[in-house]
Amino acid sequence: MEEEAARSRAVRTGGASVIHDHPNDNPSVPYRRTIHMPDMDSAFRVFQTHWRVTKPHWSRPLHEHPIFELNLVLDGGQDVLVGDAVHRMGTGDVLLIQPGVPHRVTGTHGRDVTYFAIHFDVEDYMFRAILSRYRCGHHPYGSRTEREIRGPLRDLIDLLKSYEGRDLSHPAPRLKLMSRAFDLFAALGGAEPSELLARGGRSDGFLAACRMADQIDKAVKSGGADADALDLRIAQLAEKLGYDRSYLCRVFRGTFGVSPRKYWSSVTLHHARLELMNDSQSMDRIAEKLGFRDGAHFSKQFKRWTGTSPTEYRQRQQTMFSAD
Repeated sequence: MEEEAARSRAVRTGGASVIHDHPNDNPSVPYRRTIHMPDMDSAFRVFQTHWRVTKPHWSRPLHEHPIFELNLVLDGGQDVLVGDAVHRMGTGDVLLIQPGVPHRVTGTHGRDVTYFAIHFDVEDYMFRAILSRYRCGHHPYGSRTEREIRGPLRDLIDLLKSYEGRDLSHPAPRLKLMSRAFDLFAALGGAEPSELLARGGRSDGFLAACRMADQIDKAVKSGGADADALDLRIAQLAEKLGYDRSYLCRVFRGTFGVSPRKYWSSVTLHHARLELMNDSQSMDRIAEKLGFRDGAHFSKQFKRWTGTSPTEYRQRQQTMFSAD
């Protein structure tokens, strides 16, 4: 019975589980062995992915967006300002930029530059946490992260270049590109579990923090963004998970680097920015989807978070992406 319960827990929590069934013990079971694949429900979005050769003195203005950006210099060099830091990138260097961080290319050392860029978003709290805490930043050629992602990154680029000039409206080439992109995401998400546990303390607290992050993500996506009831909802989540609120908040901060309230706000802002990238949606519709009272309430909160109105943000994003 204990072995059966352990197998059941492994399946429910998404972990791979190997089950041995013996017909002699249970004649009604018609199979001997089953390996369960974990249930998965994550949405990946890929924007403005491109391979490009620039002209000398090429540059990009200061901008930011609500998605991750990975940039690889294939030939040449470029200086990229990310926040307050300037990264001097050479051939083979990789730069992963966190959502919402202002950045710009300030110079290319007076020569052509060949580079590859992919902008992406993922609705997986653990994957986002791994990228934000362990992967974002400048990874020179030959560094551990660069070596770990080099193969799948080059495979994606080679496939993209092989489709140059071809019609990509058919699902087959787009699915092949997405398959290569998933290989890249898998490599990016390969932080060691021991590293994550070291951040979160005891394993039970770490898992509780992850469960709370999952609950927050689900609450926001189901329209639970009203900041007025935020503390109450966090307390209810802690009670639902069976932990003391102060303890859970402490291990949550150790795992994700922010308090549950700050994480809730950042997830809400993240989804708001993604919704604003769809210019067919009204402010009232976005407000309804995210749990705000109306468009005016959403606009006021968005401006308090970002210093700009949703309309201004949407216009800036349209201008930025149209430039590519």
